[in-house]
Amino acid sequence: MGGKNKQRTKGNVRPSSSGRAAELLAKERGTVPGFIGFGTSQSDLGYVPAVQGAEEIDSLVDADFRMVLRKLSKRDITTKLKAMQEFGTMCKEREAEVVKGVLPYWPRIYCKISLDHDRRVREATQQSFEQLILKVKKHLAPYLKSIMGYWLIAQCDIYSPAASAAKVAFEKAFPSSKQPEALAFCKDEILNVLQDHLLKETPDTLSDPQTVPEEEREAKFFRILTCSLLALKKLFSMLPKKEMRSLEEKLMSLLSQNKFWKYGKHNIPQVRSAFFELASAFCQYLPELVKAEAPRVCPAVLLSIDDSDAVVCPALWEAALYALATIEDCWSHVNARKGVLPKLWTVLREGGRGLATVIYPNLLPFISKVPLGIAEPKLDYFRTFFSSIIQGLSSERAVSSHSESSAIITAFMECLRFVMLQKIGEDDEQRQIHQMLIFDQLIPLTDAVLKEPRLQNGPLFYQIAETLSSWEAKAELSSDDGTDETFQKLLSNFWDCLLKMCVLHVDTLDADEKSLLAISGMLEILQNPNNATKPNNRKSLKIRFTDEDESEKNAENGKFTEVKNNSDSEIQAEQQHSLHLRKEALENLVCNLAELSIVYVNEQKSEQHLKFLSALLNSFSSKRVFHVLLEQGNSASCAQAKSQEKIKAHHENPSVQFLHLNLITWLKEDWRKDTHFLVDILYSVLNCCNSRDERKIILDDLTKMDLKWVILLQIIQKACSSTTKLSLVSGWLKGDTLGERLVMLADDLCHLGLKPIVASSETSSSERWTLLSLVLSQHIKNESLIGETFVERIIDKLQAALSKARDLSEAGNTEPSVSFICEVASSFFSSVKGCLLMPSSEDLLFTIFQLCAQRQDATHLTDLLICKLKHTWMSGVNSLVHQLQSMQKQSTFLHKSALWVKNQIQSSSLDVKSLQVLISAVSDLLSKLLEAEGLSGHLVGAYVERVTPNKTEWEKLHESLSTEWMHKPLLEGRLSMNCEHLGSYVKLCGTTKLPGHLCASALLSKMVLSMLKNAVRLQNLTMKRIVFVSFAELLYSLQWIEELENPPYLLLEYLHMLEEMHITYEKFKTLSNTTNLQQTICDRSEEHGRLWSLTMAKFLGLFHSWCCVCVYRFLPLTEGRLHTLQCLSSFLIEEEKKELVFDCVAKLMTCMQTELSTTDGQYTTSENHSLYHVPLVQIFACASCDLASALSAYFEAAASETIENLPVNLISEWKEFFSEGIHNLLLPLLVKVTGETKNASETAFQNSVLTSVGEALTYISKDQLLNHKLPAKFVAGQKTNLPDKLQTLLNTLSPLLFFRARPVQISVYHMLYKLMPELPKFDDEDLKSYGDEEEESALYGFFFCPVFHYCFPYFYISMWCAFLFFLFFFSSLFPLTGTGLLSSQIPHLACSVYHITLKDLPAMVRLWWNSCEKRVFSVVDKFTSKYVSSVLSSQEIASVQTSTQLFNGMTVKARSAAREVIATYSVDDIFIELIIQLPSNYPLGSITVESGKRVGVAVQQWRNWMLQLSTYLTHQNGSIMEGLSLWKNNVDKRFEGVEDCMICFSVIHGSNYSLPKKACRTCKKKFHSACLYKWFTSSNKSTCPLCRETFF
Repeated sequence: MGGKNKQRTKGNVRPSSSGRAAELLAKERGTVPGFIGFGTSQSDLGYVPAVQGAEEIDSLVDADFRMVLRKLSKRDITTKLKAMQEFGTMCKEREAEVVKGVLPYWPRIYCKISLDHDRRVREATQQSFEQLILKVKKHLAPYLKSIMGYWLIAQCDIYSPAASAAKVAFEKAFPSSKQPEALAFCKDEILNVLQDHLLKETPDTLSDPQTVPEEEREAKFFRILTCSLLALKKLFSMLPKKEMRSLEEKLMSLLSQNKFWKYGKHNIPQVRSAFFELASAFCQYLPELVKAEAPRVCPAVLLSIDDSDAVVCPALWEAALYALATIEDCWSHVNARKGVLPKLWTVLREGGRGLATVIYPNLLPFISKVPLGIAEPKLDYFRTFFSSIIQGLSSERAVSSHSESSAIITAFMECLRFVMLQKIGEDDEQRQIHQMLIFDQLIPLTDAVLKEPRLQNGPLFYQIAETLSSWEAKAELSSDDGTDETFQKLLSNFWDCLLKMCVLHVDTLDADEKSLLAISGMLEILQNPNNATKPNNRKSLKIRFTDEDESEKNAENGKFTEVKNNSDSEIQAEQQHSLHLRKEALENLVCNLAELSIVYVNEQKSEQHLKFLSALLNSFSSKRVFHVLLEQGNSASCAQAKSQEKIKAHHENPSVQFLHLNLITWLKEDWRKDTHFLVDILYSVLNCCNSRDERKIILDDLTKMDLKWVILLQIIQKACSSTTKLSLVSGWLKGDTLGERLVMLADDLCHLGLKPIVASSETSSSERWTLLSLVLSQHIKNESLIGETFVERIIDKLQAALSKARDLSEAGNTEPSVSFICEVASSFFSSVKGCLLMPSSEDLLFTIFQLCAQRQDATHLTDLLICKLKHTWMSGVNSLVHQLQSMQKQSTFLHKSALWVKNQIQSSSLDVKSLQVLISAVSDLLSKLLEAEGLSGHLVGAYVERVTPNKTEWEKLHESLSTEWMHKPLLEGRLSMNCEHLGSYVKLCGTTKLPGHLCASALLSKMVLSMLKNAVRLQNLTMKRIVFVSFAELLYSLQWIEELENPPYLLLEYLHMLEEMHITYEKFKTLSNTTNLQQTICDRSEEHGRLWSLTMAKFLGLFHSWCCVCVYRFLPLTEGRLHTLQCLSSFLIEEEKKELVFDCVAKLMTCMQTELSTTDGQYTTSENHSLYHVPLVQIFACASCDLASALSAYFEAAASETIENLPVNLISEWKEFFSEGIHNLLLPLLVKVTGETKNASETAFQNSVLTSVGEALTYISKDQLLNHKLPAKFVAGQKTNLPDKLQTLLNTLSPLLFFRARPVQISVYHMLYKLMPELPKFDDEDLKSYGDEEEESALYGFFFCPVFHYCFPYFYISMWCAFLFFLFFFSSLFPLTGTGLLSSQIPHLACSVYHITLKDLPAMVRLWWNSCEKRVFSVVDKFTSKYVSSVLSSQEIASVQTSTQLFNGMTVKARSAAREVIATYSVDDIFIELIIQLPSNYPLGSITVESGKRVGVAVQQWRNWMLQLSTYLTHQNGSIMEGLSLWKNNVDKRFEGVEDCMICFSVIHGSNYSLPKKACRTCKKKFHSACLYKWFTSSNKSTCPLCRETFF
């Protein structure tokens, strides 16, 4: 505040001290303040204890609470919000004693922060206050007076969540019974706070002007002002009545302030609304005080009656009504004629300015309180009032809003009825007013509503009907004062005016159709308002006017008429009592209008008048009206007159006469599109008929006429929609005439739609199909609309037509008809109870199911039709199941469909798509059955039993499977048989239909899975057996497919379908116990053996479910048991195996010779190639070759000590005699078999033989290959320098690498591999030097064949290995075997070849890599850097480190960590150091050669040497040591005086290591021979590269 050296104020002898000031303040007040601030404004929360002794008080507050209270004083909204939320959490979690310490400081904080500008802070404050109350409870009482005022304001917060939170806190603090007492206890403090806010506070006092923006200050002030007004109202409503008088004195001071009354004109709507709500509260709770302030209250309220703000208006009108009811002389304090009524007329003329629903319900009580003196002259007053309302109704806003217009019309009629009941003046004056209200107000309003379509559905007509009922009740009651005569005259005037108005609308040729229909609707409502469809009003309140005496009494007492609920029974009784008075007047009106209408119809052919006439007759179908209509139709010609007389003589009923004379003529007019109103006239005629027989005769005659089908459809539709109309035509509906006509219609429609001709128009067909659907699906009281016999006949027609749809669908006309049949059937199935128990209905359902269960290629139906058919039969099945359950009958549909499905799966006529469609259809059927009947599963079980084949049928299905499966297990030794199987041998490669066994097993397995998934209870042993047999048969089918070596694509599709439809063993395993399934498969294996045994082995191997068994159960041996033992051998433990061997040997020893002689198969060597396809012969060949392979492997790998134990000449005899004989036989056999077997599918049968033969040939020696006995084979035009035998061998073996059988490829590779070292020595010297491009070996030409790259990737890579071996004679190679998966071996082999190629041919790979496209370039670079470079770099550095090569004058060192090689060369005074750096992607990247130390060498010479080494390492395939050796030789020769070759600039050639010897005779320069050759061939010149002279 001031420095120490500054001059103090005069008289101030002590320095300033805030502590001293606080001490003085404490002395003045006599208390020790808690948290006081440093300023006087309310914005300072004062959270710091600043007086002497405050430390003790502060110590009562918990440190965490103290921190939170400090945060609450911050200006930042987020900080305050988080602090308040933290405060609430602490109040909830801390102990009560800790929380009580905050109470002394909470009131000041709450009073400030509860008025915060941010609504979230206010809400959080109330929520935290609730937690504080719940914790401290009654200990809040001492601080209640200081916070109650702000608490009440908070409960009136305009932000609803904050107000709700404050109310919740208030309810937590005080029960409902204690709340008035709490407010009464604090009423003075509350009133002081509210008066301060209303009269003293300003935006600048509530908020700091220096820190808070003006807009925010004003918003806060207006909000607090609004809340304070509402809080005062809330205080009035909650205080006990006895406490109200004690407040009058303080409230008088509030009401005496002009500032308070100015709030009624405040520019903020919320403030005005709160003010008027408070005014209403004053009138309600303090009427005497309001009467005393009437000169202020009445102008403030009544002169604001034109306020158009939606927020203000409800409160304003409530205040106005309360003021009028409370203050008797209210109108004496305002100028009604100039100040109030003009504003009211303006509001009414503008339709309430969008607030009609708020304003107009208050008009009746308002005008009831207008004194007669103010309403003078009464006629003009009421004319202005009602005219203003009508004018307001015509505004666009009122017309476009149904609620607005309804409110205006309702208020108009209520006020009109009120005025009519009042005795306003003299009789003449009252009569004038009544006439004015009828002629000038009510009728014009009705006319306006009839002209405006948007108002026609409003409440006016209902209000008029109620008003007429009231007037008619008054007219019936005789009275001495002539009231009955007055209302009788009133009614007479109304009906006369209404007739004139209606005639004006009808008596014109271009009458508006909507207005005419509105007139008919009005008349219908006036006739019977209860039966008419009333608009959906939100309020069910009615106005009930008291009689005249009560009205006068109420007027004297100053009470306005109240709105009361009138019960429906009272209204109904009143209306029924007065209807007979209205009937005559209405009938007269209708007759006049009908007479006018028929004239326009007959003379002008007016369609709108005919529709109007129909509407009139629909409501007023009496003989009198028809008589009037007949009288107007008498003007006809002589012929017509005679016909009319004949009809009149035959029919006495005028309505029937009208039917024959007029209505039938109109019905036969073809140009009419809309005939609904004519059918309505027909029903009016029928309503006037005398008997049921008469009506039936009329309808039968119409049915026999050639009328449009739509008329019959509309007659039946209207009958179904109304019980009254149904009773008129029920006899006709059940009659034979209509039934026969509908059967003929069904027949015509079906034949018309299914013929291959152009069908009739779609609209006409649609109407006829709709008619059929209606008569079939519509049931009245559980009876069909037409006769049951006709229903069955129609269904028969539909079923017959649908069964032909598949055959006729190619014509393209079936889609509409099938679609219509689906709709008719679906409606019939779903709506008619018991319909599916008719045979014809079940036949129809079965036909639809058949169409859905076949693929679309067969039915030629579109996807849309299939969907419709599916929906139809599924809805039919659903209905069928429910009907079967209720009636306990058998279903023909389920029986027929099951037999049909069974026949389909056994016929072997299904492909995969057809089977999939069939399975889907059956699955849907089972789903519907399960869904409908639940877990009982009776129907499902019966259905599955019918579909399941019996034992004989299963055997036939097994026989249908081709025996092609036998070859693979026989050749692999998994099964043993002494004779060939005599079953079917079907070629599967070209078949397009699935075997029946596959179809049956798949379908049944899917059905079983559906049952298990839905936990259906298996009712009997048969069903349990079916479950396991079905899946056992599926596993049998899968094993059959697996045993086929090359299954056709059809079977692969089948497997894919099973996966898609989740028909798998894994699915079965999750739903059921597999023990019984295992037992079933094992039993089948013992009984039948063969494929069942393989199925068992597969099952046990995959799922490891085999347990120990006794071997004795398999004796005596049968074929089935033998196969079972063969397949079980791998699962038996060692002891069981030994026991089995002992038992079998013992059995064999005891067998007789006759028993052994039955074993067929004496195997001898034969040259008969036709026996190659016999599996048993193939087994013998495989065994022989395997024996030869085993012996070859044994003798090759025999160790020296093993050889010593063998006979002396055994090894030599094997190599010189046996081995040569075996291989000389097998090599031609391999060539012959592969040459004869060209087809890939046939090659598959010989794979096992070829594998054994190929494996035996891998042991053939190189000498045996070179001395082969194959027939000579040469290629025309082939240039070669190889011996004939070698060339023949290459020409014979190389093409076999194309052979489809992989064992052949492997065997040929191994034989060619042994020949590689023999090829280079046959190339002459010129070929070595110049590489003649025209002459190549057979292997080279074969290796670069492009087809081979794509067809045989495995052996394409293998040939790379052979090619590399041919170049470098490497001895270690990735081993190639014939076992394992090709898909896994190819990547490994490719990686090996790539590694070898990078190692031995880096320059070639580098050249290829640089020529690749960018994407491949990047992929190869990343792969090499990640997987190969580190290995090759390490090997290269290691080879340098471990090299034993010594250089004279040069040392070489390697650094593995830095991937560097340092070579140091020194001779005499010359010192050279080279640094060779390997790249990260070595060997793809270029090797960098850098110079280290260099002494005694010229720069240009040094650059040449560096270039030589770099070129060699980049473009040659040598190692670093080889490059350094070549570079050193160049340098040595250079120092020895040998000149460089002027082509390659090297002394020693990079490839053949030769010196420059070829010298030019002109320039004497020497060149390498290879360099010269390349120069001559590339330049096409024979000149010296240096001097350009001819080179000799």
